[in-house]
Parts: sequence; structure tokens; C-alpha cells
Amino acid sequence: MSKPMPIGDSFFLVTESDNTPNHVGSLVRLKLPKGAGKSYVADIVKSFREFPIDQPPFNKVLAKRSIGSPLPSWDIDDNVDIDYHMRHSALPYPGTERELAVLISRLHSIPLDHSRPMWEIHLIEGLENDCFAIYSKMHHALVDGVAGSRMIQRWTSTKPKVDPKFKPLWAMPLPKKKKRDDSETAAPATPGLMQQLTNPAKAMAGVASATWQTMKGSKSSEGGLVAPYSAPETQLNVPVGPQRRVSIIEFETARLKNVGKALDGTLNDVVMAMCGAALRGYLLEQGALPEQSLVAQVPVSIRPAGDDAGGNAIGVILSWLGSNEPDALKRFKAVRGSMTAGKNMLRSMNKEQITAYAGLVTLPFTIGQITGIGNRRRRPMSNVVVSNVPGPAERRYLNGAEVLSITPISFIMQGQALNITQFTYADRISFVYIACARSLPNVQKLVPHTIAALEELEKAAGIS
Repeated sequence: MSKPMPIGDSFFLVTESDNTPNHVGSLVRLKLPKGAGKSYVADIVKSFREFPIDQPPFNKVLAKRSIGSPLPSWDIDDNVDIDYHMRHSALPYPGTERELAVLISRLHSIPLDHSRPMWEIHLIEGLENDCFAIYSKMHHALVDGVAGSRMIQRWTSTKPKVDPKFKPLWAMPLPKKKKRDDSETAAPATPGLMQQLTNPAKAMAGVASATWQTMKGSKSSEGGLVAPYSAPETQLNVPVGPQRRVSIIEFETARLKNVGKALDGTLNDVVMAMCGAALRGYLLEQGALPEQSLVAQVPVSIRPAGDDAGGNAIGVILSWLGSNEPDALKRFKAVRGSMTAGKNMLRSMNKEQITAYAGLVTLPFTIGQITGIGNRRRRPMSNVVVSNVPGPAERRYLNGAEVLSITPISFIMQGQALNITQFTYADRISFVYIACARSLPNVQKLVPHTIAALEELEKAAGIS
């Protein structure tokens, strides 16, 4: 029997189009183990084919809709074609970072087949310096960024051990659900949570109050809640085509944390201020910087610790980026104030309320995506999506191969031509820009502006 799809997951299906495929990807770069032979990657591919695909979300396929069952739902595919979902390819040796980026941009532009389980994994060899890569993509209706990150973390190890029977991602045992003890059930996560859960009227009142406060928003871009659909008109909010461009820059996480500590802010505050400065420099360069600050839509995970079984658990914050402010310190304070107000708003609600609140705030945007109108150019909901996904804090290995980097590759929606995702791994944080190749063909120019943004913040914080 088909299993109905949660509303939050079905959003990514009903808003999908030929120009806006809603899958998310991950690029893992690895170093071959010492002494590995030329057939190392080929041997892994051969080994992976021995494992059946019989666990969710890898065996879930869209059920056929009918008049009696019009809503999206999942069926189980008992005969998943491994040769379709797993691909083995190679770059002409020695494959450079640029050649890898071109390949990934092309692979990420291709929509997933809705008649099959909606995922693919590509093992890519031939990279310079004895490296190879694994690129995977999965439909956002199946998994969100945090769940995807936790899958990768379960698949990898802290020890460089080579196992001839190393399991592929789809054969990893499902995580055990965390049992709640008496202390957890006795103490609500937020004040009045138990009363809210047992009183629907109070719960809805909390959602309505939060939505009203957000819709009023702040009167300036100096901090506070941001009213949706009050963002300025920019070249970021134009119709998008099907092709993508990906550009990546990495930093030592400690550099950003030092800035946050010096300025009495968080790592995420620093990240957001850097994005605001980078976009300011990028748009100034093109004579297209609006007088009003850009607005970022910031997805916030509400997934409990230990839950990586798939699906989506996402809230949303709208934040000023301070792009109209030439002074780095003032820009940082505007971002910090805006992010703090948004996080305080979410803390006043439980998970179900946050989901309802996000649905209400984004309703016009969702309708625009379903109808193909997109994110309206005049007063769009937001100008850009910025998300920060936490990864493993320690160095990881995949069947003896050192994981050099993990790069999430997100998606863009109609009328929102740029997505910025940050990912922390070990002692590094990566900024991943994914853009419409037609609307923003020179997205790589954001990289030097991001470097300059961090240097500017360090100077403002008195860090040499």
C-alpha cells in the first residue's frame, strides 16, 4: 500500500519544473589509500553491485496518482536497477578541479527520473594527485541537507581501514531511533510546550502571532524581523533556465570563529555577513547594487539529534544581509540583530508550529512556484537562499581513502537564481555557490569577493 507523503516533502515535487529540478547533491573528494592499485575504484564499484537496494529512502518510488489518490505518495520498488543508479566514470588524467567542477555542474543540471527511485551516485576517478570523487544526488522530497549530511557521516569512519566488503550507502543499516528517557519527556523544550501540544487553540494562536509579527517586520535593515516580500528588485530574482554553474571556496573554520568571538556573534553571523559583503562587491562590480539591503531566506533544521532517516524537517528565517552598508562592522551588527530576532521567534514555537508558520509565510512564494510565475521580481520574498549545514567535526575516511572535502550542492528555484550553502568539515568550512548558468554566468566572481569579505571582517574585529 502506498504511503502518503508529508506536506513538507511534497512541496519539492509540486514546485518542480524542467527548469527547476529539485534535487540536492553532495560531492566528496577523496585521496586514494597508500599502496592502492589502479583498480581501487573499479573494485569498489564491483563490490557495491553485490548489495541489494532494499532500504529507504533508496527503494522508495513515486506511486502513480489517480482520482482516488491524487496526492503524492511513496511505493516500494522491489527491483531497483543498480546499473542505472550507480555510474562509474573518469576524467582524462590528470583531472583538475576545474574539470571536475564542469562535470559536476553538468551532472547536477540533469533532472532525476520520476519513474525510478529518485537518486544517483557517480564514482569518478582520474583526478590529479591520486584522488577520486563521489558525486551523489537525491530528490529533496526524499531528504534534506542535514539528513543527507548525517548519511555521509554514518557511511564514513574515523579510522583509515580498508574493508573488502565495504558497504555502499544504500546498504548501511538504518539508524536506531533515539529512546526518550523520563528526564527528556518531563522537561519541555520550550516554556509551555506541553500546554501548547494539548491545546490546539493555543498552538494556532502561537502560529498566528508569529506570522503577524513577521509580516509587520522591521522598518529598517538595521536588524530585527524581516517582513517577507519586502526584498529589493535585483538581477538575482529573474527567470532561470535548466543549466547550473557551481563555484566553491574553502576557509579555515577557526578564522571565522575568531571573528565571531571578537564581535560577540556566532559562526553563522559571520557567514551571513560574509555573504552580504560578497554580494555587495559582486553587484557593485556590475553597477546593479540596490539601495536597500538584500534579504536572505535561511533554512533552519528542526531535525532532532540522531534523526537522519530522510524526509524534511525545516523552518525558515528571513535575514537582512547588510549589503547596503559599506562599513563591515555596521553590516555585521545588522545581520546579527536580524538573525537573533528570527531565531528567538522560532524558539517560541514547537516543531509542528514552526512547520505551520513556515508554510504560511512562504505561501505566496509556493503558489508562484506551482503556477510557474516564480519568485516575483518586484518585492520578492527574498533575494537569495543561504544555508549552513554542519558536517563531521573530525577527519573522516571512506574504506581507507581520506575524505579531503565534502561539498553539498543545493538547488535553485524559479525567480531565485542563486543559492549559497556553507558546510563545515573537520577544520574547514566551504562556501558553495550554485547559480543559473544563463542568469548568472559569472558566479565564480563571487569567490574573490568572499575572500575579501573575510579579510574586511578580520580588520574590523582587530584581527591581524
